[in-house]
Amino acid sequence: MDGLFSQDGYALRFDWGVSGAERSQADLAVVVDVLSFSTAVSIAVDKGMVVYPYRWADESAETFARERGASLAVGRLEALRSGSVAPSLSPLRAQ
Repeated sequence: MDGLFSQDGYALRFDWGVSGAERSQADLAVVVDVLSFSTAVSIAVDKGMVVYPYRWADESAETFARERGASLAVGRLEALRSGSVAPSLSPLRAQ
């Protein structure tokens, strides 16, 4: 990459996504995903899903989802429980 955003000559580099990884000549890469929720929503929408944001994780959320014929996403730990097939927008690992 030439120009303003070039990181040539630096021992440490920062980049974004697959294209950044492909450009890198590094022996080591550190991936930081501080946006796991946003990433999960983006992937869901890219796959044709509809995501209805809802602020509260209480009984009203279940009603909100049911009224829309939607599945209520569960939290990270609940998604990992044995036998859980509920969707999660906060995955512990990539699925």
